[in-house]
Amino acid sequence: MSKHEETKLQIEVLFEELSDSNLDHTLEELYEITRCGDPESASLLRSCLNHNSLLRKDLRNPQLYSAIVLVFKFLLCQINFSKVFTDVLGTAINEGFLADLSDELCLSSPEKIAMGLALSESEDPNNRKCGKNFCMAQIEKLFASPSNIDVNQQIQDVFTFLHRFEDPSKYLDTFTGMLRLVQFRDSSPIDLAPYVSDKLEEADIFRNLDFLDDCNVSDFDAVVAELEKENSVDETIKELGYRCTIDTLKCTDVLSRFSPLTEEKVSRIFGIIARTYTGLEDNQLTFSAFLTGSDGNPAEDVASISSWNISILINSIKELAPDINWLVVMQSLDHQGFYLPSEGSFDCLMTIYKHACQEPFPLAAVIGSIWDNAEGQLSFLKYAISAPPEVFSFSQSLRQLANIDAVHGFKTQVANSNHAWLCLDLLDIFCQFAERGHAAVVLSMLEYPLQHCPEVLLLGISHINTTYNFLQFEVLSRVFPNIIGDPMGSRTVHHLWHASSSLVLLGFVNILNSNRESTPRVVDICQEIK
Repeated sequence: MSKHEETKLQIEVLFEELSDSNLDHTLEELYEITRCGDPESASLLRSCLNHNSLLRKDLRNPQLYSAIVLVFKFLLCQINFSKVFTDVLGTAINEGFLADLSDELCLSSPEKIAMGLALSESEDPNNRKCGKNFCMAQIEKLFASPSNIDVNQQIQDVFTFLHRFEDPSKYLDTFTGMLRLVQFRDSSPIDLAPYVSDKLEEADIFRNLDFLDDCNVSDFDAVVAELEKENSVDETIKELGYRCTIDTLKCTDVLSRFSPLTEEKVSRIFGIIARTYTGLEDNQLTFSAFLTGSDGNPAEDVASISSWNISILINSIKELAPDINWLVVMQSLDHQGFYLPSEGSFDCLMTIYKHACQEPFPLAAVIGSIWDNAEGQLSFLKYAISAPPEVFSFSQSLRQLANIDAVHGFKTQVANSNHAWLCLDLLDIFCQFAERGHAAVVLSMLEYPLQHCPEVLLLGISHINTTYNFLQFEVLSRVFPNIIGDPMGSRTVHHLWHASSSLVLLGFVNILNSNRESTPRVVDICQEIK
């Protein structure tokens, strides 16, 4: 008998001998089978579906029905569910089948949506389309609720459920995009502020969700193009190249063409200078033609130039706009087109600011609120969090994490850091971004603290409360088990409890659900912190 046949026989025997007294033990053995691989999981799912078909005709075995429902829901949360489900059912999957199966297994709305999201990742295009359509149909039902409060609670329930998955992050952005689409298409009155930062993102919905290929996006492209029309000072600077800052006279000459030199225009200049700090071609002919056409004096023929002269740039700006407000300049970095592609670009922007202003960098400009240009803000924060303290620091933030002595050895690390992971405003912004469809990007930026100071990250993020708290849940799921396993972890749990008791309780529940052997340790910690 092959191993595959032995597994099938084992599953059938477990189902055959199922009773009230051995239900929990049987479930544990069935769950253990799924850890052997995809074929074994497929055999278990196939057996569940076969038994479910028989139960439609015989409703006298409630224990077997309960076991089938629990096993299916367990498989649903596994990372390989889409593949296993497709392997078992093949072309039999359609929206009607999913609806019937959901009803037969009494799946909740979050579970139905999760099943659709899992299928939306299928390699089979038909199953992928079916999963997305089914998921959209379930989301539309949420929005059909007569009560806005009910809708928000149901959305919260979906996010909470998705965090039971082995890898929830890949579903979060898809679900967020679907929410935004339904809200936009149906003009829903539900407040989705955590998802939609501005009207420009409505056009992005049609680009990011590939199941909407038949939508007409030309109108949206025209609107976006119209909204993005601004004074072209930044593009002019880029086109003329590094020779713009060859000396103060010529730099002032170029910038004066865009008088009055407002904070918004200067911010655009800073953005393009930082983005093109290296790599521009030397457009000597273009620059000469520009100056000749403007005042009849051709530019002097000098050697090739390969970088901007920041001092000349700042001196020229101060000459043309002596009363310029540098705080407003930094706030105006939130414009279409601002993006920092590299660490060098970030360093260049910081050099520009230090030449322009002696005040500390205004943190509120970049972590005070979500920008309209979300990608630009994320590109700034990507390099800000890892910058040396002499380049950029979050130490001036008014909201700093206290009680870091709860984490052994972290005080030594702080002395050499830029205080990014102690800055609650930064963590707040990351939590908001994660709920606006940027979960994957945010989690990639949290890799360093998750590896090097996870307890500090969890302590900080426990002070943040957002609409759905799913970044908080994600960090909790990754960090809390290690804290519980640490003999010194009760001190950290004590501080977590005072910051967010609900988060700690959720952590305890998740640990007990996944590992019942942890019960004594959880009880001991509860006794210590009560």
